[in-house]
Order: sequence, then C-alpha cells, then structure tokens
Amino acid sequence: MKSSPFESGRRVLVALVALALSASVGVAEDVIRIHLIWTNDVHGHVPRQEGTFLNPNFPPPIGAGASAANYIGAVRAAAERDPNAAVVLVDAGDTWQGDPVGTITEGRVMEAFYNTLDYDVVIPGNHEFDKGKEVAIRMSGALNRPFVACNIYHEGTEDLVDWVEPYRIIERAGLRIGIIGANTPGTKHMAFQENIKGLDFGPLLPAVEKIRDHLYEVEKVDAVFLVVHEGLPHPTVKEAVWNDIVERDAQGIDIRDDIRNAMDLAHVLERVQLLVGGHTHVGYREPWIDPVTHAMVVESYARGSSIGHIILKFDRETKILMGYDSPRRDGVLVTLFEDEWWPDDEMAASLQPYVDEARRGLDQVVGTTRVALTRGTNSPMSNLITDAMRDAVDADVSFTNNGGIRSDLSPGDITLGDVHTVMPFGNTLVVVQMDGRLLRRIVERKSGRRSSGISMSGIDIVVDPDAAHGSRVLEMRIGGEPVQPDRVYRVVTSNYLMEGNSGLEFLAQVPPEDQEYTQQLTRDAVQLWLEKHSPVSPKSDERWKQKPGGSMADYLKGWDRGPDVANPSETR
Repeated sequence: MKSSPFESGRRVLVALVALALSASVGVAEDVIRIHLIWTNDVHGHVPRQEGTFLNPNFPPPIGAGASAANYIGAVRAAAERDPNAAVVLVDAGDTWQGDPVGTITEGRVMEAFYNTLDYDVVIPGNHEFDKGKEVAIRMSGALNRPFVACNIYHEGTEDLVDWVEPYRIIERAGLRIGIIGANTPGTKHMAFQENIKGLDFGPLLPAVEKIRDHLYEVEKVDAVFLVVHEGLPHPTVKEAVWNDIVERDAQGIDIRDDIRNAMDLAHVLERVQLLVGGHTHVGYREPWIDPVTHAMVVESYARGSSIGHIILKFDRETKILMGYDSPRRDGVLVTLFEDEWWPDDEMAASLQPYVDEARRGLDQVVGTTRVALTRGTNSPMSNLITDAMRDAVDADVSFTNNGGIRSDLSPGDITLGDVHTVMPFGNTLVVVQMDGRLLRRIVERKSGRRSSGISMSGIDIVVDPDAAHGSRVLEMRIGGEPVQPDRVYRVVTSNYLMEGNSGLEFLAQVPPEDQEYTQQLTRDAVQLWLEKHSPVSPKSDERWKQKPGGSMADYLKGWDRGPDVANPSETR
C-alpha cells in the first residue's frame, strides 16, 4: 500500500527524534529524560495559516495545530520506546482570543485541540476573560483536566476559586514532578472589570512559594516546574534587563517587591527548576538561565506558529536536574512549517467544524463606511485605524507603519472578515512613554521619499520629504501645542514596530519599564471603533502635510537629538 505524505513524514520524524534521543545522553540508564513540550499565547491560531510574519508577499504555509499534533505524536512515540524518557505537555495561557476561529467559538476550538492532544497542564491567561469569567469557567470544565492556577481567588480573600487547581503532579519515568500554574496579576488591570467581577488575581511570588513548599514537604515531589502567564523580555534587550536586575540588587532593592517579568521571577524563586512563560509573545531559542538560582525560563513565539521542546536531563539516583538538550540544531523552538511537519489528519478533522463555523462568523457586519477607505499616509483608512488605536488606550499619539495596512475597502458594510483582510498580521497595541526627541526621530525616519511611510493620530506634522535626513520635520504639534523635546507623551503603536521592524530598529532599545504590552489586537481596537462610531466618514485632514523646500519652525531648531542616520531598510 502506498504511504500517505503524513505517514511517510511521521516515520521520518520518529526516526529523527529517536536519533536525537540516543545522541543526547552518555549512559542512558543513569539519566531520566523529560521531553517538555509547550505552547503559549496560541490565541486560537490552530487552523492552517500563512506565515506572513516571515514573508508578507510569499508567506510559507504554517500547519499550526495539525502540524503540532504530528510533531508531538512523533516525540511521544519515540519516548514510549525508551524506559528512561517521558513527555510532559503544557500550555502557558492566552489560549483562544485572537484568530477568528478562536474568538467566534469562544475557545471551544481550543478545548478540542487540548483534549485531542491530552495536555497535562493548561493555565488561563489574561485573555481567557475577554468575554467574561463564564467562558473561562466553562473552558476549564470542558478540558480533560481543569485549568491550573494558584493565584485566582474569590474577591477580597485568598480562597482559590473552585474551577482551577493550584498544581498538578505528574509521575513519569520514575520522576515525580509538581507543576504549579499561575496567571499574571496584571489581569486585574488588563481585563474589563465587569468580566472579572468577583475575582482577585494575587501576587505571583507568595502564591507560588506556598505551593512549592507544599509540593516538596507534603507531596514529596522530586522537582517543581512553574507554568506562568508572565514572559521574558524581547531578546534584543535581555542583557539590558539583566543589567537592570544586577543594578537593583546592588542598590539593595528587593526585587521580590517588584516582579516585572519572568526574568525577575526566576531570579528570586528558588527550588523551581524550570519556568514556562508566556504573555510577551517572544521566542527564545535557548532557555534563559538565571546565574543565581539556575532556574531555566523558556518561551515560544505566539499565535500557533511554533512550539517549544526541551529535553531535561535528571540524574536517576539523586533526581537532580543536570542540564538540558535541544532537539534541534537551532535550539528548543520548532517552527511549524507545513512542508516540514505534515498536518495530522485526525487533528485537522477535529478542528474543521470550528473553522467552518468561524468562516460563517466572518460575515458578521461590524460597521459601515460612507466613503471609500483607501490606504496611505493621511488617508481615510490610515486615519481611521490610528484614531481607533489612540482611542483604545487614551493615548496622546498613535502611529503605525503603512505596510501593515493591506487592503482598501469600498463604501458600504464592513464585515469582520474585511477587518481581518485589512489587518491580517495579528499585531497588538503597545503603550510607550516617549519623549519628543524620540517621536521626532521616528517621523524623520519615515518621512523621506523612499520610505514606506507612517500613519499617525493626535499629532500635526509638516515635513519636507526631499530634505536631508535630520532636517525633514518642519512642524510638529501635539494637542495643538509645539512638541517639547523633554516632555514625555503617552504613545501607542504595535508590537511589530516596537521590535525594531520597518526601519525603526532603535525602538527595540526602549527600556522595558517604559512599555506596556496590552495584548489587545489592533484590529480588535478598530472593530470596537467601528461598532461605536458607524457609519464612519474618515478623510484626509491637517495631521500630515508635505512642504518641499519649507523652513523649519524655530521651536524645532537646536535640539540635541543624538546621532542618527538614514536606515536603508526604511523602505519596507
């Protein structure tokens, strides 16, 4: 009988994984290998998708949930043949909100995904409450095993709600592992208050340490893992974040009192060997290992594009974690390319009814426009989007790259599918504290003739696109007042730009404490704007003007802006 592509690919994958296992240890009987596989921030992206984040024009197909099922099944098959190996499968929250199939089914597609793969631990993230706590409660009850979270309490108490468990014990390959779950305390600020009425989200450290001690002293576990909806900083600033930790230590500041991210948490949380993070949507190809506690922290990229897989090596006699192996040459992350990890037929079939339901849901009308919504700087479409961004977080200024706005719309009804067509990338809003110098630097970069351009709201600008870099901005007013170099403004943009893309590489150097990752999708902000203001009639206005050969306003002269040069990548 002729093999299907799936069967052939699975045999090859099993062989590769088995080879990796055999090569990863010296004396097999003395070492227990725990294959920890994780997902985080899936946001409902389990259907097949296009990898626009890799190549917007020629996106490679991403198999997402069905390809993940193939990979996980192959690792499990290889581990079953090794008495010293076992697989543990966990998810670090923000499971369903984002992709239409997740949002429209209110997480039911993710229930099918987790149950089909029989996840050991799934924790709730802040977005589990986007449509009310009732959805989170329903989902916890529908999973094979309830949500795990040690810090979700009845309001005004430290009594755990009855629809979560604080920890779960996994016994495999002779190892007894306690896995604690925890949600970000920031949920109380990120979620609509009506959606979390009656709930408290307690501080991480005391809740986790209490359960950790119980696991060691009462449950007699060999190791403790933490799955937490707090994440690592972007890799481009990890050294700066670590240096900040060192500086706070040197100044005698107790980091326990100000946990900012998973790196902080790992630095002060003792006797927890591994943290699986989420929430920040950043992937680390190798774990971050705290130099003091030696705790490992892992996190993968978001939206179903990848999964994480780390091989943890424990001494069989002492049960001490000795180190880890990566299953791939490029580290512990696996991008779910469809042609590399052929989609699993069973998983694809279990997801299809929800995909069909979501496709029907995309016909939902969310607004109406009286005018054609065309793209470009200071265009009706761009002005609508940036106005919606600014309104969503009450910012002084908003900006986005023109290249992220992918389609025009004709006058008439606007459907949810139209919104996704215009903004297909799933970017989220980031609130940033920026001074006038940085805002001016952004406009300088994006206002040249060869630039792909920028769209803004809350700011009135006059530029000379033909002037030398550094001299293009002629006028710049915020709230009708001249921009001030040292004044700090509340600015909102996308996570894509804050990662240093589209020729704005310097944005990746903005200190983490000046950024607030809201995790709200830009297109969700636009949808809310349309629902609130339709019918809309956006137009070009006074916010952006070109004046070739014009003179620079006196209040912009003499600024100490620091060195800057034109970036050849700014044409993207």
